[in-house]
Amino acid sequence: MRPKPVLTKHDFVKRYQANEFGNRSPTWDSLDDWLRGDYGEGLIHLRNRVAGGPTAYDVAPLSAIIEARKLQELGVKYSDIYVSAMAPTHKTVLQGEVQRTHNQLELFFSQLKFPMREALRKDGRQCCGLQALCWLRGYLNQKSLDWLMYLLDAYEDHVVEFSTYSVCWGTKPGFNTVYWEVRQY
Repeated sequence: MRPKPVLTKHDFVKRYQANEFGNRSPTWDSLDDWLRGDYGEGLIHLRNRVAGGPTAYDVAPLSAIIEARKLQELGVKYSDIYVSAMAPTHKTVLQGEVQRTHNQLELFFSQLKFPMREALRKDGRQCCGLQALCWLRGYLNQKSLDWLMYLLDAYEDHVVEFSTYSVCWGTKPGFNTVYWEVRQY
């Protein structure tokens, strides 16, 4: 039985935090939850439950409230802000969006060591079919590639956003790829 489609960003975030989509960044449901926890000293990413909405990358823990207020000034509701540990962007080897259309893989990707939006805007490249599969096989370790193929099979007509690193990182041991989003196209 296939999982239900992802219809909204709010639905996605709830399911993401429930680990439905596999390896991810450590994530807190809200800024308040993050502030109550043992968040350590690493940088964070203030994310937005609104698709395509503004976010804040590389936020130092002591600046979290200030950065959240800046997002609010841009129109982001406080209740739409959630927090993820900042991924090791400096170790990015491949990132992008992949989907299966007419039984063919389509990959929009970059190898720049920037957050995905910026990397794809600056140097987004497109490939499909066997070339896309070769790019994925060349950088995703076997666990990560197997899970990506599962996501593409299970969530037909969806795009999977991912980042692959030169090291294993995220909530699931042995994965060098984090799956940021699964959404209908």
